[in-house]
Amino acid sequence: MRIKDLAEGAISPEAAFVEAVLAQASRMEQLPLALNYAPVARMNPFRRLLYSRSAEHCFAVVPALRFEHLGLVGWAGRSVIHLHWFANVLKGVESSDEARTRIEGFQANLAAWKARGHRILWTMHNVLPHDCVVPDAEVALRKVIVAAADAIHVLSKASVEEARRYFLLPEEKVFHVPHPCYEGWYANANDRLVARLDLDAESRDFVFVLFGSIQRYKGAMDLLDAFDTLRRMRPDRSLKLVIAGKPVDRDHVEEIAARVATTPGARLIASAMEERDIQSLFNGADAVVAPYRRTLNSGVALLAATFRRPLIAPGSGGVKETYAEDPMLLYSGAEGDGLLEAMHRALEHRPDDAVFDAILAAHRPPELSSRFFVEVRQRLFPEVIP
Repeated sequence: MRIKDLAEGAISPEAAFVEAVLAQASRMEQLPLALNYAPVARMNPFRRLLYSRSAEHCFAVVPALRFEHLGLVGWAGRSVIHLHWFANVLKGVESSDEARTRIEGFQANLAAWKARGHRILWTMHNVLPHDCVVPDAEVALRKVIVAAADAIHVLSKASVEEARRYFLLPEEKVFHVPHPCYEGWYANANDRLVARLDLDAESRDFVFVLFGSIQRYKGAMDLLDAFDTLRRMRPDRSLKLVIAGKPVDRDHVEEIAARVATTPGARLIASAMEERDIQSLFNGADAVVAPYRRTLNSGVALLAATFRRPLIAPGSGGVKETYAEDPMLLYSGAEGDGLLEAMHRALEHRPDDAVFDAILAAHRPPELSSRFFVEVRQRLFPEVIP
């Protein structure tokens, strides 16, 4: 596997670039375009889905483990560097001077890439990092990236307005292609009975599920509070809660585990779930909960729709757009319309199947991948469009 080989040093970034370009060149009569992206997130299939139609649009896709591995091959103005997340740029900074030095270093990288003829593309997954430690520096970094970018890809129409609180996105640089759903990626035998057995749930149980890497911004403790209150409010219902995902913040995992131990009906699965097990989690759920304290676009929202499960989440950003046809289980956070109230509504409300049909039709990976590459070609390489 390319990413494994890169991580182990079995192949150099330059060799990976050349191999990808040669493989794509064998399919066409002209030189292919190249898309070199970073950073790599092995557990997140987003990029695989977004890039799934790259070959059809004459792009060779090349992963890079680190930003310094980008743009090492010139490729005669037919290359785009695609940037996603920037958490590592300012990770561990301890002073404003150190933050400034790191930002200036990244700005120098951007200038060097452009000087070698690469175009710069940024997909803005979030306005600022979820757990933002140095917000002023993060804003400054993004202003540098916006200035250097030739194009900016947003996953929701709300992204531009959300960003305006911190920095401006030039209208001429921005294009919108939504987050794809996960249809066709995860196995789905659609066997609810077996899935419920896997979760140790009985037919009478109403099962809430929180899935994803375990981090503080995802609101697990808030969810446990709301679940415990709901359980006391509704003694007539048998309620269960499953919190599952890869441990990222170990201290936070310990806090959750201690709370789960004293919360009847709650269960913690602190592990990176294999793809085949994700279907059990979602098929066994009655409702998926994403009580994030800060978010703009949510892959879990699309994952819930992929398995046709109701979603309880803050009604903002991309989530609000995705579930616009039936926002009943979204909440504003205002008094009387919080997480607890949305969970209570979920006990009686399930979106119509037509709602999930519409969401999936608007977020199918092949169609969105093609839209993405058409936009990239038209905006960044108009001179080489056949």
